[in-house]
Amino acid sequence: MESHAFYLDLCLQCAWREQLQTLPNPAVAALVLDKWGAILSIEAHKESGKPHAEVLALQKAYAKLSGDSAILSLQEPHAIHRYLLQFAIPYFKDSIIYITLEPCASAKCGKTPSCATLLKALCPKCVVIGAQDPNKNAKGGAQELIEAGISVIKAWEIESLRTIHDKAIALLEPFRLLQENGRVVVFKYASRLDGSIDGGQISTRVTQSLMHNYRTKADVLLISGKSVREDNPTLDTRFATLRHRNPNVVILTRQVDFPRTAPLFAIPNRRVDIVNTLPPLRGFVFCEGGAGLLASMQDEIDILLVMLNASFNSGAKLTMRLQREFQLLHSMQSNDDILLWLMPKRYCKCENN
Repeated sequence: MESHAFYLDLCLQCAWREQLQTLPNPAVAALVLDKWGAILSIEAHKESGKPHAEVLALQKAYAKLSGDSAILSLQEPHAIHRYLLQFAIPYFKDSIIYITLEPCASAKCGKTPSCATLLKALCPKCVVIGAQDPNKNAKGGAQELIEAGISVIKAWEIESLRTIHDKAIALLEPFRLLQENGRVVVFKYASRLDGSIDGGQISTRVTQSLMHNYRTKADVLLISGKSVREDNPTLDTRFATLRHRNPNVVILTRQVDFPRTAPLFAIPNRRVDIVNTLPPLRGFVFCEGGAGLLASMQDEIDILLVMLNASFNSGAKLTMRLQREFQLLHSMQSNDDILLWLMPKRYCKCENN
């Protein structure tokens, strides 16, 4: 079982790199081993409406096993499914497939076809799954595979895989919150190693591009009036690698007659609301701000994303004054930044699963 935990952990590391960018879908990754135990592929779901992780991993694995690279030119989910069903069935009977999340069942109705249906047709030797699907409209894929005669290892049923199952649950937290509450509020907080947050741009351009990707997926970008006055921001998605979509903006401020002079007001095709009290929040809400906004928003935050840059600033002041406990869901490196995904301990389900 140690090898199963190892390969699932590789999948989880891969999936976390796509976190939030797949919303309203969950972040998921899959890995395919050949009959000798060599890794053929490891892939993650990229965006809602695009191929699921299992499909991408099988696509690349099939190209390696068969030498048929024509499949790699396909990008549309249904086209990849059809190609695999037509040509790939003999190639995976000795393979083991690892997936962070239960494959979507054949009864699922969505933008992409069922992964359980595809796996049943390809009939791998074994499928190892990190977590059950919390979506009632997609769950049940594991049982379908079992009924089709495929060996299925469920991490939640194996004591030695309990830790990796907990990690798989942690990966799903943004998706779960959105499903259960109709919203997920993520607060991005950037600082240097000494805790300083002033003195100009903190994060690297690589991380900045990632944050702009998150903006493209946000229903609302929430920022404080103080940040707008001091930083004069644009709040667009110019550094995003995903399709550039500028989210609606909510500016939270006590100031009456807030000036509309910042560049953010000139960005087309979005709404900018100026509010004195926090409105009801729905969908994916991405908050960007400093210590003041973080303190005022602390009871609304579902996920705190702390970005620590590998630097110090002797001329800056330490400004964070927050009394709060969080659970670390995940940590990852982005260039010279460390990203810490934190969840308030008040309702973190993953710690007891």
